[in-house]
Amino acid sequence: MQQLPYFMPIKDRLRHYQARLSGFWTSLNLAQRCYLLAIIVSFVYLWDDAQSHGLMVGITALVLVAMLSEFWPKFIQIWDSLPGKAVILLFYGFVANYALVQASGLVNDITGVSADHLPYTHNFAVLLSVPIWFVITSLVVLLLIQFSIPVYILLLMLLRPFGLHTIWHPPGYRFGIITGFIRFGAGLFLLIQLTLLTTYTGVLYGVSQTVTNIVGDIETDLTINVIKSSDEEIAAAIKEKPELESTLSELDEAKAIIDQQASSYEKKVKRILANFIFDNEADARSRCEHSEHSRVIELNDYEILEIEKITTADKTSYRYQVKPCISAAIGHQFKMATIKP
Repeated sequence: MQQLPYFMPIKDRLRHYQARLSGFWTSLNLAQRCYLLAIIVSFVYLWDDAQSHGLMVGITALVLVAMLSEFWPKFIQIWDSLPGKAVILLFYGFVANYALVQASGLVNDITGVSADHLPYTHNFAVLLSVPIWFVITSLVVLLLIQFSIPVYILLLMLLRPFGLHTIWHPPGYRFGIITGFIRFGAGLFLLIQLTLLTTYTGVLYGVSQTVTNIVGDIETDLTINVIKSSDEEIAAAIKEKPELESTLSELDEAKAIIDQQASSYEKKVKRILANFIFDNEADARSRCEHSEHSRVIELNDYEILEIEKITTADKTSYRYQVKPCISAAIGHQFKMATIKP
């Protein structure tokens, strides 16, 4: 490193440091620049007494741009190979199949009939589930990155004495190991932010319920004993320190609020689907008799799904009933059966 003269003018000294800083900045690639800016904004966020939400959004955006700029070329490189295409298509085929099943279950929960009778609503439900599966795939990819980065850093450190680590990076790439550590911390930060977002919005509520049910089915007696023993320890701790009871009650209230927020996303999706069924897929006029102001979906030649809109002061709901199709040619025996005393 070149040593500056002691009596160098301040203007020349500042110009020298500016040139060095400019050279350092131009030697970094886009991802490294974003990581550096994210670290600077993080210090500003820590020193900010108000803990501005905008600063946190800025940090997340910088980390996201950095990781995308690094891993998108790798994704394209994998996609260009035949084994890479097979793995990626297999992964997305699994995701698409699960999305179709989840959308079918949503339509069945709303109407009580198979989603095969409502193809347009089924397709719309699949589109509404896209954010869920985008989040799931993002979480899976971030988890894979978090597990692979320590191995990557270890290999870089082992190969560094032999100079082989340079073949992993483009020419002129600097600070490979330091960037690896920063990438690990950035990926962990992004994973935490995405998890908090899904918890707050309830995007993964249906998936978490499925996982909970699976875990509940395979729960062992040992787990039950551990839970019982922990409850006894909590009760003993409350006796020793009564102030813990208020803390536990506050935690229970917070958990209830999180659960309510988690279920709100699924409720909104079901409300959107119910409105779509009544306003778009159901028929206002049909060859089968139905109640006034109701709408109909013909299940087959002999059955219909009648949908009635119930509007109250605070909400709008729908009633779904499977009824026989009473038309000009068929179904009159069911009508006569209802008229008989």
